[in-house]
Amino acid sequence: MSPRSQAETPTTREKSRHPLAAWRRHHRQCLRGAFKRLVRRPLGAWATIVVLGVMLSLPALVMTLGHQVERVGSIWMTDAARMDLYLVPGIEESERQALRDWLDRQTAVAEQRAIPPEAGLEELTERLRIEGLESLDANPLPWVIELTLVDARLDTRLTLAEALREQPAIAEFATGGDWVERLEQIRLFFDELGWWLLLLLGLTVVFVAGNTLRLELHERRREIALIALIGGTERYMLRPLLYDGTMTGLLGGAVASVLVATAVAVTAGPIERFASSYGAAISPQIDPAVIGLLLAAGAFLGWLSAQAIGRFYIGRLSTP
Repeated sequence: MSPRSQAETPTTREKSRHPLAAWRRHHRQCLRGAFKRLVRRPLGAWATIVVLGVMLSLPALVMTLGHQVERVGSIWMTDAARMDLYLVPGIEESERQALRDWLDRQTAVAEQRAIPPEAGLEELTERLRIEGLESLDANPLPWVIELTLVDARLDTRLTLAEALREQPAIAEFATGGDWVERLEQIRLFFDELGWWLLLLLGLTVVFVAGNTLRLELHERRREIALIALIGGTERYMLRPLLYDGTMTGLLGGAVASVLVATAVAVTAGPIERFASSYGAAISPQIDPAVIGLLLAAGAFLGWLSAQAIGRFYIGRLSTP
């Protein structure tokens, strides 16, 4: 052994005995051990992972469907960002101008256009193709103000509608966009259903992964008993199981992402044809946030399962 290596050996040994260095080394060993167990028993491990992926994919499919409904609804969002105001018949010019000034001060209004009764009657005659309307003694149509809103969000239209009801110069108004509200309610329904399915199937994931981890613990019962004899803590014995559970859940989330992406790709044709019939182009795809949610939920549920099963069984297995 060279003088240099003789000088470094005590320092290296001292570092290796440091609690933090030993803690990091044990984490690396647990991670490598989780990979080795996954490779050593590919059939049993991947059977559990695929089952977890199928269960996690169901709520993700519901959430993705709600996202597609929102995207389809966005096709008409521009038309929904409009309102028509019908003014009181015989309204004075000063009252009409005061209303237009008030509308200019509203942050929800991007643009306004006033249509006099004569122009409205001419447009109606042209649209309905009815002869003789222009010869009426009295024009029955009121002044109309067309509004273009800054956006078509439901809260924007509701807030402006509440303020419009307090204006005496307005006889009535059409908010439009009722179907946008219905689509929004449908999207909220799919979101809530997806979260409930994720909660219920998440509990199933915990039990399925826990059963696999329980068998793994049973095979390692002699190793756990030996570690307990030499003074190993419960946390030390639990750590390999946490890596196994987290890795199993993470891979289950990855499998679920692949299943959802495949389902979206297979069903993309009808959605694209529906959008193209309205002159819009939509390319259905899985939301990256859903992929992140699946990976995080899978890893967390696997870790939670390992915590529950490990703390319940390790105490019994470590007892001689």
